[in-house]
Amino acid sequence: MKKPKNYKWQKNDGTGTMSRHLRSEHGLGPEGEEGSSGGGQAQLHGYASDMPGAGMPFIYNRDRMISELEYGLRKKVIALDTPTRWNSTYKLLHNAVAHRDVLTDMYNESRATDGQFITNDHWSLAKIVHDVLETFDNATHIFSYVYEPNIHMVILECIKIICTIKQTSLANPGAAVKRLLDNMKVKWCAYFAEFPPIYAIAAILDPGVKLEGLTNLLTFYYQQLDVQFDVPYYVNNCKRILERLCEDYGAVIQPQPVGSSM
Repeated sequence: MKKPKNYKWQKNDGTGTMSRHLRSEHGLGPEGEEGSSGGGQAQLHGYASDMPGAGMPFIYNRDRMISELEYGLRKKVIALDTPTRWNSTYKLLHNAVAHRDVLTDMYNESRATDGQFITNDHWSLAKIVHDVLETFDNATHIFSYVYEPNIHMVILECIKIICTIKQTSLANPGAAVKRLLDNMKVKWCAYFAEFPPIYAIAAILDPGVKLEGLTNLLTFYYQQLDVQFDVPYYVNNCKRILERLCEDYGAVIQPQPVGSSM
């Protein structure tokens, strides 16, 4: 890695010396006082704690630390959008909204000749979409659990998503927002107009939901979705599937009498 110019390490240099140099010569780190939680010294201690030799002063490579702080952490890559994946759109907007001032200046300077500028209205729309997709992104993280049961949570999380879309549409009656959210709902219905029975069965087996709870959840879900759906028929069908599964397993696995030896 490239070493910052005009600086030589001295034998007894510590993180205080290092942080002062980074701030004065390279513009890195906050303007906090030494020893404070926001100071450069505290930042460096936090950085060093993740490196080999943490806790033993300067076993780690200090030149490499400065290089990574200066040439690594300054770099920021905006995620690319993939139209068919809402998570990628969320990640793009999440980074874009956080750096809106830089992106606005950079874009508007490049379009100075044709007058196609980014305005506050564009950012307001981006923030609305970002907040809707944040609910979706949170749900996908829950669905990605490996070591915890999650299949019984699918219907409930889907209700949160569709409620967020509907509430956002009601709170923002503008034509651009309405058109965008209507398109999102159409795409959503292509996948979740009807849940696979496995999700409903998992909800039935959840002690906090059961048959009655599933009926109430689905009734509310389709009301929010503004879709006609025969909830009682669907729930009864899932109940019959579960009963057949119990019969099949009961024919194979005989319960052991209480007190019998294995």
